[in-house]
Formats: sequence, structure tokens, C-alpha cells
Amino acid sequence: MTGMRAHLWLQIAGFVTWLVSGIPMLTSVARGTVPAPVALAWACGYVAFGVAFGISGRVHGRGGLGGRRALLAIQAASGLVMVHTATDGLAAGTLVVVAAQLLDAFSTRGAVAWIVIQTALLMASFWTKFGVVPAITIGGAFAGFETFALATASLAHSERAAREDLSRANAELVATRSLLAEDSRVAERLRISRDLHDAIGHHLTALSLQLEVASRLTSGQAASHVEQAHAVTRLLLSDVRDVVSRLRETSRMNLAEAIRTLAASAGSLEIHLDVPDPLELDDPAQAHALLRCVQEIITNAARHGGARNLWVRIERRDEGIDLHARDDGQGTTDLKWGNGLSGMRERFEEHAGRVEFTPGAGRGFEIHGFIPTAETAS
Repeated sequence: MTGMRAHLWLQIAGFVTWLVSGIPMLTSVARGTVPAPVALAWACGYVAFGVAFGISGRVHGRGGLGGRRALLAIQAASGLVMVHTATDGLAAGTLVVVAAQLLDAFSTRGAVAWIVIQTALLMASFWTKFGVVPAITIGGAFAGFETFALATASLAHSERAAREDLSRANAELVATRSLLAEDSRVAERLRISRDLHDAIGHHLTALSLQLEVASRLTSGQAASHVEQAHAVTRLLLSDVRDVVSRLRETSRMNLAEAIRTLAASAGSLEIHLDVPDPLELDDPAQAHALLRCVQEIITNAARHGGARNLWVRIERRDEGIDLHARDDGQGTTDLKWGNGLSGMRERFEEHAGRVEFTPGAGRGFEIHGFIPTAETAS
């Protein structure tokens, strides 16, 4: 929410700068003191900047890097056209607006290089119009404004990244706590079911056998009571077996809630989940491995892929668990086996599973993994 407010304020400030920078030139055009070709060139640049800046605000954080860089190039070119054709240098303020957006499409080094080139072209335009000294002084002043805008944007990006990292870490802790709590409940159900089966079940079975023998050795009214006790014992033994069966059936880990907790705190990354509820697993180790893999997928998509959308589908099949994930990030043509991808592959292989990674420059990143059931693996 804070990031959205900051972006809104940037949009407002940018539009105000754009509108105000055109007032002197619009006044001169209205008075007829500007030649028609110059006025037309300035008007084209003025309109082009406003349209490109408006589109940038609408697609903020979405779309590919190529589109965002193209919009920035249009804004910078339009601003330079306005500076060159106007009778004043006020339109150079639009280049400060461009500088404030550079980190959405470039690294810090790339943004600095952009500002250097942009400022050099600005100084050249001032040089042809006002001379060397005004070009250096005015251009240097605007270079300082652009650098300040870039530094402010960098701080905002760093703060947003730190906030999203903290949110993800908190979600991971909550999901892990939920998984551990579920693991404890499952272990307790299994312990109770074993105790019921091994202790009470065995004793009731022995009692039933003894009563059956006693019913054959007695006669008359005593035999009737022994038979009734035998029937009650058989009924109680059946009830105990039913309770043990229900405890074992419910002693499965539901992974869906933990995964949804992770997805709910992914920051600006929008996660589209297709996960059955409940997603029950017999093996707590498998559940933990899948949760950690989903966590790594979310981290990679947000931090390294620059994605805005992530689609995660987990399907329970007779032969095992199928995991498929893809994002709309920048992708890559050079797959690097860092700790995250290597750890994910190791987790799948630890449970006799497999995982495949499909990278592609400009078309996101895709992951397909499978963990078999114990019966299928054997």
C-alpha cells in the first residue's frame, strides 16, 4: 500500500511538472510569436511526453523491460525536443521526471549512464541556444536534480524491497509454524492410534478369547451372562478399531494452508494458486520439501526474475504429487545453478522425485516437478 501511494505521488508530481513546463510556450504560441514549424515540433514533443508518461503510470510494474525502456526513451526524446524548441529551459524538468523512473527498467549503473547521456544532450541543446556558460550552469543544475531524483527513487526501491523481504520472511515463519503444528498433531494422532491398537486392542482381544472359552465351560444362567460380556467385548473391540482407523485416516498433513500463507505475503508479486484443499500428505518430510520448494519458487520469481505474476499448480495424483509453476518475469538464457535451484533439485531427488527447469529470455521461467508416493517409488 505504501508503494502504491508513493507511485501515485510520483504520477501527480510528474504530470504537474509536465503541465507547468508547457505554460510559457503555450502562451507564446497563443500570441503568435513562435514560428509554425517550431510550434508544431514542440507540440508533438509535449503531447508525446504526456501520453508516454501516462502509459508508464498505467503499466507500472507490469509488462516486459523492453516496453518500459521504450516508454522512457520516448519521454526523454520528447523532453529534449521541448527543450530545444522552447524559448526557455523549463521543459528540462521533464527529464527529472524521467530520471525518477529509471530504476523501474534499469540497474543503478544503467540508470546513471542514462542520466549522463541525457544531461550531455541537454547541455548540447542549451549550448546551441544560450552559449557555453549557461549550458554548463543550467545543465549542471539539472544534472543535480536528476541525480537527486534517482537517489530518492533508489531509497524508495530499497525500502520497498526490504519491506517485501520482511513480509516474505514473516510468511515463511508463519507457514513453517503451521507445518510444525500440523506435524505435531499428526504425530500425536499416530501415537494415540498405536497405543489404542497395541494396548487396549490387544487386551480386549485377549479378553474376548477368554470369554469365549468361559462361555463353553459354563452353563445355565452364568453362561448367559458370560455370552453377554463376550458380546460387549466384541462391540468394544470393534469401536476401538474404528477409532484407530479414523485417527490414522486423519493423520495426514494438510499442506494447502501453509502454501496459501506463503502466497498471501508475496509483496507486489501476484500469485495465482491452483492447490486442492485439503492437500493431504502421509509423509511430513515430503510436505516440508514441497513447502520449501514453493517458497524458493516465490523468492526466485520476485527477486531474480522481476516477475509480476506467478502461477503455481499442485495436483495430487494416484502415483504422487505434481508441481508446476511459471512466471512472467524477464527469464534467462543462461541457467545458473545457485543454492536455490540446487537445493530444490536435491529436495525432489531426496524423495525419489524429479524437477525440470525451463528458462527463456523474455518469456519467464517455468518449473515442473514430481514427487512419487512411497508405493510408486518402491
